[in-house]
Amino acid sequence: MMIFEWPTALGVASAVLGTAAFLPYLREMVLGRAYPLRATWLIWSVLSAMAVLSNISKGADSSLPFLLTQAGFTTLIFLMSLRYGMGGLLRRGDLGLLCCAGIGLLLWMVTQDAFWALIIAIGISALGGALTVVKTYRHPQTESGCCWLLAAGAAICGVGSVASWDMALLVYPVYLTVLYIAILLAAWAGRRTGQGVLLATPAPL
Repeated sequence: MMIFEWPTALGVASAVLGTAAFLPYLREMVLGRAYPLRATWLIWSVLSAMAVLSNISKGADSSLPFLLTQAGFTTLIFLMSLRYGMGGLLRRGDLGLLCCAGIGLLLWMVTQDAFWALIIAIGISALGGALTVVKTYRHPQTESGCCWLLAAGAAICGVGSVASWDMALLVYPVYLTVLYIAILLAAWAGRRTGQGVLLATPAPL
């Protein structure tokens, strides 16, 4: 009988929780109960792919199920947001963020160290995440609290799935844990303070 080590078991758990979080989120989008910001999810999809590649280059193994689940669903949600999301797709500031991501890739090529590209990617991702946190606080009904709770659980398991406790491998799942909890708190605070509702359904692109 195969016996899972804790990092492997937590890696599998993170993938299961991530799937349990994002599949209902997609359903909420189709039903008009969740409205992701298009620009934010575009940025996240690009940077999540960078995170996967940089973690692989740093020797990630048991944490890969978490990383791949996050990147796959992030990209899928972005593509679905073109029809069911809200906000513009690419503004001047968003293009600037993606250019910064390109600089991170260039540094990776020059220095042969993926860690700095990952740090730049996380910094850019955090800027995009801040937009979603603010939007969630102002319009808490546009995000599913249950989905983000499961996503936070997946990120926590993702932290535990890093077998070597290497900072280069830990920084991304730790960042996602903080981000998802911030979105949850924003939704809770928005509902507590009675933030307004959308007056119209966001239009597709």
